[in-house]
Amino acid sequence: MTGSTAVHRALECVDEEQEAIRDRGAAFETFAQRVRAVPAKHPGSTRLQRTVTEMSTTATQATPPQGSQGSIPSTSAGRCVTISRTFAETVRPHSVADCDADESLVETIAAELTEDVAVALVAESGWTPTLKSAVLEAVSTRRREVESLQGLLQRERSALETAIEEIDEIVDWLRATADESLLQCDFDALQAKHERLEAYRDRLEARIERRQAQFTESTNRYGPGGTRYRSVVTSVYSDLSVRYPLLSTGIRLYGICGGCQRAVRSQLTRRI
Repeated sequence: MTGSTAVHRALECVDEEQEAIRDRGAAFETFAQRVRAVPAKHPGSTRLQRTVTEMSTTATQATPPQGSQGSIPSTSAGRCVTISRTFAETVRPHSVADCDADESLVETIAAELTEDVAVALVAESGWTPTLKSAVLEAVSTRRREVESLQGLLQRERSALETAIEEIDEIVDWLRATADESLLQCDFDALQAKHERLEAYRDRLEARIERRQAQFTESTNRYGPGGTRYRSVVTSVYSDLSVRYPLLSTGIRLYGICGGCQRAVRSQLTRRI
């Protein structure tokens, strides 16, 4: 039965999303580590830093420069450029992976780290302790969202696994009994089939109701107040042919069981 229904395919979507979220979380962690490694300067220290830089440049004019790959820029403005470049190397690929249109680096920074941070970095006005704290705070917020989404996806995966067990059981029974002739079944056998189908329908109805209730719940993916569970799930399953695979499969199977039950009931009434 594996892979034969929309719910089975939905499980594959969740697995892919979990991997993408893990990569996103790792990217933010790497970015945060590299941001912490870049020292910040108070605005008042800019003049002193400029003097030190000029003295250092004069002292080394006669010496060929050594490899400086990975070094931290001496100027505060240069460190803003470094932070933007680091963001582009670590976080941006995961942020724009699902974007249909081209998005500039500034737009991505604004979307992930707030517009104020994006403006400050682009203006290169200075890598100050305040700006550094703002960047790290924005990263912390994103990482909390990643953790929240990871929990939601694990919950969704568990719901799908439980549903698949139930769906496989029902479909396997329907297939196993599909070739049986109702005309050759005695009254007790028909009654047993009718009761089993009724039990299946009750279970499917309960699952459908639980799923619908789940869609009204909120998550804290976007901060206080969050967004509907429905919105997150719809996003995860956007590539499927159905928007709500678990509901779609449950409702369809509920209808199939109902049709079979009516056929069995028709035979039962003729035996009375």
